[in-house]
Amino acid sequence: MQSAGTEKKNRFRNKLIFVILALIVLLALVLFNKLYLNKPSRFSRGDIELDGPYKVRKVVDGDTFYIKKNGKDVKVRLIGVDAPESVAPSASGKENTKEGEKAAKYLKDLIDGKNIYLEYDLDNYDQYGRLLAYVYKSDQETMVQRVLLSEGYAMVVTYQPNVKYADEFVDLQRKARSAGKGFWGTGYY
Repeated sequence: MQSAGTEKKNRFRNKLIFVILALIVLLALVLFNKLYLNKPSRFSRGDIELDGPYKVRKVVDGDTFYIKKNGKDVKVRLIGVDAPESVAPSASGKENTKEGEKAAKYLKDLIDGKNIYLEYDLDNYDQYGRLLAYVYKSDQETMVQRVLLSEGYAMVVTYQPNVKYADEFVDLQRKARSAGKGFWGTGYY
């Protein structure tokens, strides 16, 4: 038989263990919620999640540019569009064109030196190490790809699995082609 003092110590110890375990469980739930449940998913097809702002440091051509991200220069490739070539190396077999220069100038006028926001799809990088993104102007509403397609300065190109806006992009291209906008009106496309 236990003495009253020992029994009291055991009850205190049991209560203390219970309180400690309850605190550990509570802390685990809070951390789980913070790390997993409230973390936005980049795979969400509902709400648009933007990363930025980032200042455009240099436009390379009509569909590629540089930003500074995490202290490093990062080459960004616009998802879903392809512009005529203006800086392709001769070994690539691609031909640089006057239209490529115009497309590069159009993109430069649109975003060079300005703040932009990025939206990602399923794959973040291509085989060349370029960051893949849908790009928004500083108003966080105007998507650069929509502008390029609507004005006829780029064509739709899709690569699985980054096809979030493919149907919309095809529709914008169809309208630009029908209206003879940009390169659709020059006969280049």
